[in-house]
Amino acid sequence: MKNIVKLLITPIFTLGFIWGSASAADPVLTASGTFTLEVKALPMYSGETALPTSKGVLTFQGKDYPFTVQALTMGNNFGSATLKANGIIYAMKDLSQFESPFFMIGGGINPGEGNEIATYKNSKGVIVVMTGSLNGPLWMPASGAAVKFIK
Repeated sequence: MKNIVKLLITPIFTLGFIWGSASAADPVLTASGTFTLEVKALPMYSGETALPTSKGVLTFQGKDYPFTVQALTMGNNFGSATLKANGIIYAMKDLSQFESPFFMIGGGINPGEGNEIATYKNSKGVIVVMTGSLNGPLWMPASGAAVKFIK
C-alpha cells in the first residue's frame, strides 16, 4: 500500500516542481512610481453639458508631476460622481511613457462598493494598479482614458 501511495504522490510533486520552476522564470514587475487621482463628474441636465474634471499627481523618481485624465464621462446619466483613487505605476522607465491612453485590463471600481482595485495598461507598456472608491456613474469610453501632464 505504501508503494502505491509513493507512486501516486511522486508524479504530483514532480509536476508541481516543474510548474513552480517555470513560473519563477516569469518577469517580476517592480514599482516605478505612485499616484493619487480625483475625478469629479458634474450633473448633466437637459441641454447642459458638464465634462468631468480631474486632478492627479504622479510621483516618479522623487519628483511630483501634476496630471489630468481626459475622456472619462458619465454618458447620458444624471447626477454627480466622484472617483478618489491612488495607486502604483509599474514598468515605466521614462516620464514620456505616462502620457498615453490607458485601458482597463482587470478588476473595476463600481459605485458604492468601497475600496476596489482596477488594473490599467497603456500602449507603451505602463501598468497602473489603482485602489479607489466611486460614488456615482462614471465610465471610460472605448478610446481609453487619456493622461496628460499639466504644464
